[in-house]
Amino acid sequence: MNLKLLSLGIFSVVSVSPLLMPSFTPKAAAGCVAVDVGVQVAVDGSRTGSQSNNVSQRFDPNCSGGSATSVGRQVCVSTKCEQRRTSDQYVGGNGGYNTGGRNINIKVGRPIHVYNRAADPNFPFNKK
Repeated sequence: MNLKLLSLGIFSVVSVSPLLMPSFTPKAAAGCVAVDVGVQVAVDGSRTGSQSNNVSQRFDPNCSGGSATSVGRQVCVSTKCEQRRTSDQYVGGNGGYNTGGRNINIKVGRPIHVYNRAADPNFPFNKK
């Protein structure tokens, strides 16, 4: 008799526990996401590159579930390259509804500079 009651009790707890578990777990909260990817490639006759990538990412205080993505690519092949990139992102809110989620900002900036002595006017073999 005790074994039947014990089995019935365990079965009751196991069958009801999935209904109770969500009340013990924290709620998911979504913020907003801003992603900026900037690639700069310069192949020139300068030994030092002249590249800059300035990124600003801002979020509305009530941001919930929004996203913004920006991709910029600059390629220069010359005797002298100067590359300047500016990106400004703003992700708006959701009409005063704030879930309390964290906003995520991702900035990927990759300047690549390759010295090409054939394009260097000061290289000894290039002078005429």
